[in-house]
Amino acid sequence: MNQHSFKILPIYLQPRILSAVSYLHQSPNQEIITERINKISRQLSDREMTYVLSLVFFDQLLDMVRNSDECKNFASIKRTLQ
Repeated sequence: MNQHSFKILPIYLQPRILSAVSYLHQSPNQEIITERINKISRQLSDREMTYVLSLVFFDQLLDMVRNSDECKNFASIKRTLQ
């Protein structure tokens, strides 16, 4: 994996994180994804792996947030304040 870092970017946008996300995203099936996760987890810290997996599943995470009671309550409060 690329060892370069850009100090102006947050850790979750560092090249090594994005490279790992791309590597997983290109996996054609679940078995290969699992193999790739195991491979990159030996090269990245637990924190970095959390960012990688969060970015891989970002759309699903957003859906979970949007469907949460907390988000629905926030949206109704926001509409009331406007």
